[in-house]
Amino acid sequence: MSDELSIQGTLSETTVPDLFRSLVRSSETAIVSIDTSGRNDVIYFSEGRIIYASSTDPDLGLGEILLRSGQLNLQQFNNALDRIVVARRMGAVLVELGYLKPDELLNAVEQQANAIVLSAMSLRSGNYTIEFTAQWPEGIISLPLNTERLMLDGIRSIEYWSLILRGISRFERLLEAVPGAEMRSYALELNDDESHILSFFTQPQTIESVCARSYLTNFVTCRTLWGLLAVNLLQDAESETAHEKRAAVQSEYELEALVEKYNTVFQTIFNIVFQKIGDHIYDFIDRVVLHLSPGTLPYLSGMNLVNEARIDFDQLLNNMISSGATDHAAIVQNVLNELLAGWVFEVKTEFGGETEAVVMEVANGVKE
Repeated sequence: MSDELSIQGTLSETTVPDLFRSLVRSSETAIVSIDTSGRNDVIYFSEGRIIYASSTDPDLGLGEILLRSGQLNLQQFNNALDRIVVARRMGAVLVELGYLKPDELLNAVEQQANAIVLSAMSLRSGNYTIEFTAQWPEGIISLPLNTERLMLDGIRSIEYWSLILRGISRFERLLEAVPGAEMRSYALELNDDESHILSFFTQPQTIESVCARSYLTNFVTCRTLWGLLAVNLLQDAESETAHEKRAAVQSEYELEALVEKYNTVFQTIFNIVFQKIGDHIYDFIDRVVLHLSPGTLPYLSGMNLVNEARIDFDQLLNNMISSGATDHAAIVQNVLNELLAGWVFEVKTEFGGETEAVVMEVANGVKE
């Protein structure tokens, strides 16, 4: 992932756990900001691990969390609120008043971060931004949060079937245990439901078949399967059908290499156009995207192409998984070809045949 890249999207197209899964799997360092219903949550990832979280939700403040858990009584809570002035943090006030010892403050902040992450994972609507940067705002500290356990607990608390269905995609989806899943399951301290569901995957199983065999309700079974997928204990398995076998041959790494090959071409064309029209290139890119077919456009959801028109492979992959599509190789090739055709068309329209010939020479290089 390129440094300082930012992508945006809406939670109507994905889920918070699936956003987290992509960042964990790719070991990304990033800041995830989620805006919904007058509330802003910010979750910080360092090399694929959640290290901090903050929220503007008044019910997720440090004082409110400690009051709810019984670590503060109402009088102490009100006394602390009376002491807070601009630029002072609740934690410092609680220590000053003697309600928390200095060595207890870190545990309290960790407790608050856990609560924010768990709450964010059940959000169904709103907008998100992922900024790939290691430049944290002042005051951000690295907390020893258990990322996978948080994700499992967050999904276990979700009661919305619409989110669960989005997470599992389809009932005929064929899943298998990832290599080493049993060993990792001990470190994650799976609960009884999670261990029960994972035990079925001594061989590939469809979601439908697991629902038929599990003693849990179908709702809980599907939710638990989603959790195991989110923490990468389960993955999509190769199907017996010839169509899905062809899709499986093209590995994720090969697809990423293909996208990178096209990205080199897109960057070159971007620079050619930028030298001619400067910052107006962003309006130019908007016209390029208009050439995408209605079926292709959703796969670019969450991307703004401001980083030299590069395609974000992780976001593209996440969009394909969320859609339930199986032939990822065909989709990726189609997206790249349509974008390249859009660039060539707009260059010819805007600058004429001479510049088109230069761009075509660059474009033909991707076929070699």
